[in-house]
Amino acid sequence: MITSNTKYPFGGKVATVETKSFNCMISTAKEGLFKKQSIMFSDLSAEMSSRRHVAKLLFNDIISSAQRIELHDIIVHVIDEAGMSGKSLRDTLTELFEGLRKEGVAFGTVFDDLS
Repeated sequence: MITSNTKYPFGGKVATVETKSFNCMISTAKEGLFKKQSIMFSDLSAEMSSRRHVAKLLFNDIISSAQRIELHDIIVHVIDEAGMSGKSLRDTLTELFEGLRKEGVAFGTVFDDLS
């Protein structure tokens, strides 16, 4: 279930997803001053204060800031549906990143320590 999906100033958005398979946070924010947004994925299995980054998604330069925010919402829904159907966070992110890469939209990396 998507428990929150909040828009923040300067083009950021943060969502939390709690499913029967995993709990995670999806954060779309700028990489830095004068840089475009990327998405960080964090595992919330323990709790928010113990969250750990498990993956990162970098968008292709042709994707506008508005499109990146739209994609944030789409990604949140895809992750929610996958988790509710029993998929692991690793499998969900791997499939999502492969699809986005094939479409030329973004390139994602799942960190090695994600089980």
